[in-house]
Amino acid sequence: MDRARLAATLIVMLQVLAACGPSSPDVDDNSRPKALRISPGVLVKDSIDARRDPIDWKDFSNYQDARVTVVFSFGDRFTPHGLQGEISLFDFDGSALQNQRVVPGTVDYKFTLDVRKDKDYFFRVEARKGKAGYLVETRTEPLDQCAACGPGTTCCPGSGTCCGRGQACREGACVAAACAPPCRRGEVCEAGRCEEACPGGCHKGKVCDASERRCVTAAPTEPKTEAPAKKGCPQCAAGQACNEETSRCESVATGITAAVISVVEEGSGIVIIINRGSQDGVRPGASGRVGGLSFTVRDVGATKCKAFIAAKPSQVPQKSRVTIDK
Repeated sequence: MDRARLAATLIVMLQVLAACGPSSPDVDDNSRPKALRISPGVLVKDSIDARRDPIDWKDFSNYQDARVTVVFSFGDRFTPHGLQGEISLFDFDGSALQNQRVVPGTVDYKFTLDVRKDKDYFFRVEARKGKAGYLVETRTEPLDQCAACGPGTTCCPGSGTCCGRGQACREGACVAAACAPPCRRGEVCEAGRCEEACPGGCHKGKVCDASERRCVTAAPTEPKTEAPAKKGCPQCAAGQACNEETSRCESVATGITAAVISVVEEGSGIVIIINRGSQDGVRPGASGRVGGLSFTVRDVGATKCKAFIAAKPSQVPQKSRVTIDK
């Protein structure tokens, strides 16, 4: 075999070997819609080049509210990099949250943020001069929703709402500590719930002193006398009350009291989420009022409902008192 044929054969063999070798396609993450997903516990490797690949985007979201730490590490610990650039963090609405400059020789750049459940957050990595390989490490930890509650307050588990004195937590919202409906005889109201004043009852000759929450000696009983009915007021049926001025029985307006637990802007108004649902007697189409504004319930779940109001968020702050007609 002459030299020309031998050379041609070697070239063909090298091309075949190159075609069979492993491939490493570049990640196309140079825009926000193409952002590369980063996840807790997964070490992401990438590179950036001011001339050929100047922009990288990374996307993060979590299944629950959490505190997240994301660390970008450029180059390695033994060979300083020469990259100059910037890392920017944006929330799901596109608002800038944090920003750090990348300078030659500095390896680690740490971002710590509190993320909301199922919301996307984006990192934009920009190279302005030089190039470098880098790693992205992500860690999460449960968010302490009650950290903001100060002395003398209580925290609602699950929502992080801080309740003040005279309030109790119910379904993630603060309500008056008084029990509604009123507690029965032998019970006391404790943080919005009725409890036995004297658990297990009292022995013969003893009665329960609800204010002291203990059994005391029974006092001699006297015949009970009913208070005389007011003149002109007939005996009214259930759900009615006597109007003393007209001497007539009139229906008593009843409603479901609740609280606003979330306010979201939508179109020309706001959507409020209320901590009462079908289990509390709320029905779709029911009328309601909050802060002097009227609304109609449009979506009802088991424990929550939703309504639209043509108003601004500042007119209906969270924890506002709500009345829904039965």
